[in-house]
Amino acid sequence: MQRTHLWLWMLMIAFTTDGLSQRMDINASPAERKRIAEEYYQQGNSAGSRGQFSLAVLYYDSALRLFGGSTEYFFARGQAKELAGNDIGALTDFEAALRVDPENNTAIFKRALIYHKQKNYKQAAQDFTYLINNVETFETQAIVFKGASYDEKGEMIFSGIATLDDMKADVYLARALTYEQMGFNTPTRLDFDKAIELNNHEPNYYVHRGLFKLGKEDKVGAEKDFRSALEIDQYHRLALYNLSFLVDEEEKDEINKILYGVGDFAMAYSRRAFEKYQKGKYEEALLDYDSALMIKRDNANDLMNRGMVKAKLDRHKEAIKDFETSVYTDNTLVRNFVLIGNSYQELKNYPQAVTYYQRYLRSETGDGVVYYNMGLAYMKAKKDDEACQALRTAYDLGEERAEPALEQVCFKLK
Repeated sequence: MQRTHLWLWMLMIAFTTDGLSQRMDINASPAERKRIAEEYYQQGNSAGSRGQFSLAVLYYDSALRLFGGSTEYFFARGQAKELAGNDIGALTDFEAALRVDPENNTAIFKRALIYHKQKNYKQAAQDFTYLINNVETFETQAIVFKGASYDEKGEMIFSGIATLDDMKADVYLARALTYEQMGFNTPTRLDFDKAIELNNHEPNYYVHRGLFKLGKEDKVGAEKDFRSALEIDQYHRLALYNLSFLVDEEEKDEINKILYGVGDFAMAYSRRAFEKYQKGKYEEALLDYDSALMIKRDNANDLMNRGMVKAKLDRHKEAIKDFETSVYTDNTLVRNFVLIGNSYQELKNYPQAVTYYQRYLRSETGDGVVYYNMGLAYMKAKKDDEACQALRTAYDLGEERAEPALEQVCFKLK
């Protein structure tokens, strides 16, 4: 759909829902208004789960016009605004959610994350400390979105639902990163340690702690943390990248082959492209990968990495071509199958996504993240039996994010 048409379509929805909600205010009973508001809320959740955050905001607007006393509606609209890039609007909605329910701890957590993003570290630290001291478990009726994006490994991290049991560890991690910015060294280290104690299956925690140690010239401790992250996920690119500066030349060459492939002059472009990729400069990274591939067009690693950049730019059809060429050039790079599956998920071609996840799992049977992604694809394809089985396998392999979706889809089958 062209952008102009999409905008007109969203405007039409806005006018339609706004008019309907105003009519409902006048003509409907409170119970009926609440029922319609809940329908808008669910439509907003559905739009958000597809990554259509601006559309989700419109639905939540209508829900709140009909029933403005819901902390879940304010919280949901705040998340949608946050994911649409409107941090100020999100902060306003999280504050509104807290006025309705001062004990909405998830809204406090989200508010603190925005304070951190705005470099208001003192206020962020106060919120994180309140949560650590007063909240054992997070309970909410709202869906907690974690974003529709790819992380530094190329994994699709969007699930639609955060694992609320893991949020206490996330709070410790967030406060550690806040204390680090404030220059509080010992509290920072203690909070990183506590986050890992609560959730030792998350490689990003080790990478963050490793980077902190590296900044304090503790190269031995940093190397240990980067290796711990790689024990959990051998493809974690940020762990590999930072480890490459701490090892001998022989191991560094092996890591460089994984990250950039081989080829002297081409490698210079590849390394620069990857560094730009890490900084979120995707257009610039793409130009450098193009240059590297002009020099050595059969570099399977560069093809895979360029595909990841294109995926970041939402050019998923082009990304799939690069992934397919990469694995054709080097059939040992089976990770391409996962990346192809992820791109098909973004294109909403869930049967094809499943096909490529299955191809990967023929050789790598112990990857819980891929079983998790495959379970989500089955869910979206309305294949609950297969989704339940894949998500259960993911959970058994230690992928704790699978638990909420597992309970949701397997419950239907009982």
